[in-house]
Amino acid sequence: MGNLQTRRDSTVSRPEFLRNAVGLQYKTGNVILDVTKLTPGTNVNGGTAVHYNETSQMYEPVVAETPATMVGAVLTRDATKVYAGQNPMVGALTACNAIEQRCTGVTANFKDAVKGRIVFDV
Repeated sequence: MGNLQTRRDSTVSRPEFLRNAVGLQYKTGNVILDVTKLTPGTNVNGGTAVHYNETSQMYEPVVAETPATMVGAVLTRDATKVYAGQNPMVGALTACNAIEQRCTGVTANFKDAVKGRIVFDV
């Protein structure tokens, strides 16, 4: 199951990837990102596409090979810094109107997985 040491950073962020605040729905309890799938010393931006990995029981970034059948696909709401050995906990949106160009990791499969919940068109 891996290292479950979590960390919560105090960050001030404006979700600039959102088109508006209509229909916002938050993931209850936030998401824990798998640090082994991230690069320590970097930031995870708000609006990053992530999905639940049933093996690690944590969330990881969506990559080109992630299938449309991904479980728990959401967008991170807040930005967070990645520290080695610590799995960051961040807020996440299960439904919203987002600006795709301001998001990270949004693939065609991610769009299929969130269809009807996260809207990317005008």
